[in-house]
Amino acid sequence: MADEKKAKLSERTADRLYEMIVDDHRYEAGSKLPNENELSEALRVSRTTLREAISFLVAQGVLEIRRGKGTFVAEDLPAAGLDLTSLAGMRSRVRAKDLFEMRLIFEPATVALACRRGTDEELRQIQRKAERVERIAAEGGDWPLADQEFHLAIIKASHNEYMRRLYPIINGAVNEILQISQNRQQMQDIALSDNRMILEFLLQRDEAGARHAMSIHMKHLINTLRG
Repeated sequence: MADEKKAKLSERTADRLYEMIVDDHRYEAGSKLPNENELSEALRVSRTTLREAISFLVAQGVLEIRRGKGTFVAEDLPAAGLDLTSLAGMRSRVRAKDLFEMRLIFEPATVALACRRGTDEELRQIQRKAERVERIAAEGGDWPLADQEFHLAIIKASHNEYMRRLYPIINGAVNEILQISQNRQQMQDIALSDNRMILEFLLQRDEAGARHAMSIHMKHLINTLRG
């Protein structure tokens, strides 16, 4: 059990370090990371955990260790993947339906993993994100962006690196479509209602229920796009 907790901590540390490099741009390609003491203090983990996280990112091609010099961000970071927003020659309705079908394939499984693997704090974070969607929607704000953050929090709680990297790529295209959708209000109503259902099962750590709720949510959105 102790080894499993240690593994999860090193995985979360690797995730956070990856975000600092790729998402936050705190360390640019080719730049040197702070020394081990500084970085472990910044991430609030032991040096042993940090070393394990760095080893994982080295294996992924994100970091490289140069003997006698330190740890550096790779000059050529692994490609994030295909930019789905750049797909041309397809009507928006078709693109949107295909994208939500893709989410239907992997998000139900992902939310089930989040039930099993997510920490209590990660589940509380998901709940806060859901509450933020409600608040922003009530204020007439950018609810699709807040909804994406809710789903991304679920992805992170699944502790699956490939899903975490894939989701922002898909969401960029989904967000583009939602901004021009004629069914925006209907999609908002669906998101708010379905999010409550998904969250209820998540907080109970009911894998089957959460999987089913997410599947229903995606099917609701697909049916709306057909209308």
